[in-house]
Amino acid sequence: MLVFMLVLFIILILIGVPIAWGTGFATLVYIESSSNIPLTLLAQRMFKTSDSFSMLAIPLFMLAGEFMNGGGITKRIVELASKWVGHITGSLGHVTVLASMLFASMSGSSAASAASIGSMLIPSMKQKGYDGEYAVAVTATASVMGPIIPPSIAFVIYSSLSGESIGQLFMGGILPGILMGFCLVFLCYWFAKRRHYPVEPKASWKERFLALKHSFLAIMMPVIILGGIMTGIFTATEAGCIGVVYGLIVGLVTGELKVKRIPEILVNAAKTTANIMMIMGTSQVLGWILVSAQLPQKLTVIFTSISSNPTVVFLLILLLILFLGMFMVDAAIMPIMTPLLLPIIKAYGINSLQFGVVVNMMAVAGGVTPPVGNLLYIASGIADVSVLKAAKMVLPFLGALIAAMLLCVFFPPLVTWIPSIL
Repeated sequence: MLVFMLVLFIILILIGVPIAWGTGFATLVYIESSSNIPLTLLAQRMFKTSDSFSMLAIPLFMLAGEFMNGGGITKRIVELASKWVGHITGSLGHVTVLASMLFASMSGSSAASAASIGSMLIPSMKQKGYDGEYAVAVTATASVMGPIIPPSIAFVIYSSLSGESIGQLFMGGILPGILMGFCLVFLCYWFAKRRHYPVEPKASWKERFLALKHSFLAIMMPVIILGGIMTGIFTATEAGCIGVVYGLIVGLVTGELKVKRIPEILVNAAKTTANIMMIMGTSQVLGWILVSAQLPQKLTVIFTSISSNPTVVFLLILLLILFLGMFMVDAAIMPIMTPLLLPIIKAYGINSLQFGVVVNMMAVAGGVTPPVGNLLYIASGIADVSVLKAAKMVLPFLGALIAAMLLCVFFPPLVTWIPSIL
């Protein structure tokens, strides 16, 4: 019956059933066919997933990001990035990457980054003579940094499943996120040289510092959040509360956020949060069923038969996550796979912090791989470019992201150094 549940789950996903409903229906069929499992288990496990203080950080960070975006912060971030790096070969590609990095440090959501940054920069890139598929590839892959550079909703999810400290995960994502940005910037430079893309006029230092001044309040948000977590003044969940209040005040003070828009922002944040929590709840039930069927032990035996080298096993796991990312969003991958993989990494002595950061990097990167690449679809829709055409252009950029992940696998201090000194 376990095999039937997994086959049913895969079929539902392939025919386009939303992840939450496909997972929920597959687990419901399994529970109904098992005489020793009560149906109430489905509701209990789903409730237990959200019944956690740390999980409150998800709606709070989502709402903080909505307030910052609704307050015109995205426009100021793009302007700041353009003034500082727009004159370098690669120009608007670099602007997209830098703006995405700055936006990531406020929202923690890859989809929000792709939609917000993409809606501003993709039309500009096409107007300036950049190829549409190139604009899509840069925007989609740059938005992958959203859940890696703190604050990160993905790390909150992993923390709730693994017991790893949210603060440690946040700190562990800083260098890998920056490394991903550098890899993408290098590729943007190479493509711009090869295709002779235009550059923006060089801004004066006065214009640069003026843009910095206009963006100062936005940039202070991640500084306050990370500074508070690093110094132990407040927890990650409390940081989310502070982010909401700060984002609301900044939006109102600058006059960009209109009071009449607040109900709409609250509804948008609630919808996104509900979608994530629903996916997590049903995926957690599926993960529990797989663990109960002793799948982790069976996977450990399989991995042991392949290699006893922890690095090889780590790479095999990343390949598995990359494959799953072609069909599932990261919010579904982590609740299902974390309970299965934790016993394996413990058996091989792999650092749980390093594992959590790198595996989340790979899971989020699945957002740019078809057929279920939500980031690719968002960016392609904005650019009015064929998803298939954009997918071909994405490949070298995906390779750059994977290169950053491999560096984090082979050099663990890239992940563990900052958490170790704080």
